[in-house]
Amino acid sequence: MRVQKSLKNATTGLVGQVLTLVLSFVVRTVFIQQLGATYLGVSGLFGNILSILSFAELGFGQAIVFSLYKPIAENNVEKIKSLMHLFKTVYIWMFTVVLLLGVSLTPFLDFFVDDINAVPNLRLIYVIYVISSATTYLFAYKNTYLIATQSSYVSTIIGYYFSICLALTQIAILLLTQNFILYLVIQVSNGILQNIVIARKTNSLFPFLKDKNIKPLSTEDKSKIKKNVGALAIYKIGTLSLNSTDSIIMSKFVGLLSVGLYSNYYLLQYTVNGLLSTVFGNLTASIGNYNATESDENKFKMFKVLNLMSYWAYSVCSVCLFICMSPFIRCWIGESYLMGNDVCFIIAFNMYIAGMLFASFNYRQTMGLFVQGKARPIISAIENVVVSIILVHFLGIAGVLWGTAITRLTTNGWYDPYIVFKKGLKISPWIYFKDYLIKLLVVMTGGCLMFYICNLIPYMGLISVSIKMILSFIGINIILVASFYKTEEFAYLWNIMKNFKCLSKQ
Repeated sequence: MRVQKSLKNATTGLVGQVLTLVLSFVVRTVFIQQLGATYLGVSGLFGNILSILSFAELGFGQAIVFSLYKPIAENNVEKIKSLMHLFKTVYIWMFTVVLLLGVSLTPFLDFFVDDINAVPNLRLIYVIYVISSATTYLFAYKNTYLIATQSSYVSTIIGYYFSICLALTQIAILLLTQNFILYLVIQVSNGILQNIVIARKTNSLFPFLKDKNIKPLSTEDKSKIKKNVGALAIYKIGTLSLNSTDSIIMSKFVGLLSVGLYSNYYLLQYTVNGLLSTVFGNLTASIGNYNATESDENKFKMFKVLNLMSYWAYSVCSVCLFICMSPFIRCWIGESYLMGNDVCFIIAFNMYIAGMLFASFNYRQTMGLFVQGKARPIISAIENVVVSIILVHFLGIAGVLWGTAITRLTTNGWYDPYIVFKKGLKISPWIYFKDYLIKLLVVMTGGCLMFYICNLIPYMGLISVSIKMILSFIGINIILVASFYKTEEFAYLWNIMKNFKCLSKQ
């Protein structure tokens, strides 16, 4: 049942991501033609600022989801109702905090934007972004329950329709009015309506969530949640610093236009990462269910399988992204939007590093290892900002991204797997680190080889981009098969692939 649900969620999510991918590029193309690169910079900058404001959530969502795994597995409806009621109450407070805190930053935007007069009505645009971000907290807990019950395909299907309607409406607005504010208002309205529909659908699937007769959580349950939230709040600081400060630093030290150019490359990375996250993210609930019931030995075996699976996917995508990113940008929107190979490499490398944390991050989450290493996220946050600001003066945009990569490698890149192996699986973490270095050597060698071969292909528009994509995809897969086909985890994954049709029908 776990495999069947995971496959259903992953397949549905993958189709949704492909649809979103196509729509995103159509809307982005029209956006660039009608408004230009500076507005892209605004979008990227405000997205980063509001990601930082999401710190107000304090990791409460992760703590609740972890708390839901066991009662869902045991079908403990009363405890589920109590947890969801707490979830709802806290998220109403989060809506209020994010809205007030976000709006209060409006007078200080010139601190984040080096050229604040480059875009008219910048403060009004920012307030609309704040409203968009805050309203997600009013309904997020219902979608989270779908994820915890391995039913995320429900919200994904609903998202299909809203994505199509939003894209068509925004394209029409851009072509007819070139009005960025109206473009954003439609985006906010679409998001609110989509979340309302998802909330109602969740209620229809799980009617007990509407019950008013709710028992209070026990003191022991509240104490556990409070303890985990406290640890996750600190943990979230490091995560936000790594993922949500790049555009802010770029805007301050390089300018909005450069952020706009980078945002096109980021869109490619974000799109590919979105496809992978859809597949792997839908496995989280299954991992939580598995870790709640299986022995340490079986947990370790499954860890190796998940680690090889994420390594394979992120290695292939990172290599293909590095090789094809600039040729695609050149073909898509022209040479004036190109950036150097140094930026392409570090974008792809960052995606690979983050992807390699999938297994250890999810095991740490689903095994409840939140409290350990409280100081590490604080160190991570400070290190990322300091290193990025130093390197931006020498390497520009690439320096900011290198700051993120260096920080990720020297903090959670080693600490998360260390905690999982030492405290969760209770085996030596050196097993993981040795395997990590071998895998890194294989992908770096294979990536360099494929880059050299593909660089021999002259630019011929979309034809050369397609050739490079196919060649790099096939080449790096051959290298990975040759390197890992003898491992137990490869045999396990190969067996799943061979029986995919059988599993889908079960």
